[in-house]
Amino acid sequence: MAESISMAGFTKKVAIKRILPGLIKEERFVRMFLDEARISLRLNHANIVTVFDIGESDETYFIVMDFIEGTNIKTLLEHQAKKGRHIPIRIIVWILTEILRGLQYAHDLIDQDGKPFGIIHRDISPPNILLSWNGEVKLVDFGLAKATTQVESTDPGVVKGKYSYLSPEAAHGQEIDARADLFSVGILGFEMLTGRRLFKGKNDFETIALVRRAQVPSIRRYNQEVPEQLERIMLRSLDPDITKRYQTADEFADALLEFLFSNRQKVSARDLIEFIRPIRAVKDSERREQERQAKEEKSPGGNNLIISLIKEEMLNFRSLGADGHAADRTGTIPVVTTEHVGAKPIDLGHFGASTSPTPTPLPRHSAELPTLSSLHDELGIDATPTDDPKPEASSRGVAPPQPTSGGTSPLVYVIVLLVLLLVGSIAYILISG
Repeated sequence: MAESISMAGFTKKVAIKRILPGLIKEERFVRMFLDEARISLRLNHANIVTVFDIGESDETYFIVMDFIEGTNIKTLLEHQAKKGRHIPIRIIVWILTEILRGLQYAHDLIDQDGKPFGIIHRDISPPNILLSWNGEVKLVDFGLAKATTQVESTDPGVVKGKYSYLSPEAAHGQEIDARADLFSVGILGFEMLTGRRLFKGKNDFETIALVRRAQVPSIRRYNQEVPEQLERIMLRSLDPDITKRYQTADEFADALLEFLFSNRQKVSARDLIEFIRPIRAVKDSERREQERQAKEEKSPGGNNLIISLIKEEMLNFRSLGADGHAADRTGTIPVVTTEHVGAKPIDLGHFGASTSPTPTPLPRHSAELPTLSSLHDELGIDATPTDDPKPEASSRGVAPPQPTSGGTSPLVYVIVLLVLLLVGSIAYILISG
């Protein structure tokens, strides 16, 4: 997911589909991907996910499409299976009619000269039917779509698509037309009405064999709430003889709408919105949990926050001697020669050690130092005062700065800052808890 930003500053969520690096050198796959882009860019319908652009970046191609906030039929079926319930019949019929509207548009699409593109989706399956939180039903993923004008043609005998949702003619590797998509919609309807897979073998070969035989059991056997009229409609869409199926998506949709009308059932997008609301609640909860975990991973915990801030301030305190100005302040601060500044990162593990062979002691502060001893121990800082606070000369011959009677010790500022950090950290922990 990404955001598209317009010149006026408006933003829109978009989905980006790209070729994986490992497949960019597969010329056949790249041609199929570009075929999908060419087909998708021509499609502009309420029941089809809109594709905005195709581009190339970092030696790979990508497609920019509308980001649909919602779920899909696969998730819906899984959700109902966990609850042990069937999807309401009127919701199923509504979804199927919306799918068929999108397919009819794609099947009928013509070019500027009035010549049909001959688009066939060929991959009608639960993951490719999106259900938005606004009650929209949208077809997505024309990656296997076939158009008579596309560059990459289908080789005879080659089976493309998810095996469980193929038509018998597609499973045989024969030439297909729009009626193959209608058979796939019939499979989808069967599974939504019964909660069972129609063609599912132990392996791909067995699944294809089941599709080729196309033996469809009674829907009412698994769901007695399905009226006989609706069962007849679905079984006709699943006829292995293409001449006996519905010949167009509109014809199939009209039969479903007639069923609703004759049974005085009213259904709209509002009903779908209400029905998938529990799924939305689950997804929203999962999203909030992911955001919370991501926030925790980015922000250090209470103790880590304290230590990191103390290290930063101690580092600043150490660097006061770099320009020699610290000599005018009370306290003994080790001399840091300019040749070391910026030469390499300061090792906090040796922080507090003098550049001379003899460690330069820090001054005694009987009131302040005991309150910071535990912090010094955790940071590995040698803050033990010596009996002789008199500074010694550096091995480089540079005399250490002499203390003066005026000014306030920088260590006092550090101590005050550390106390404030401790108080703030405790408040942060209490608020977060």
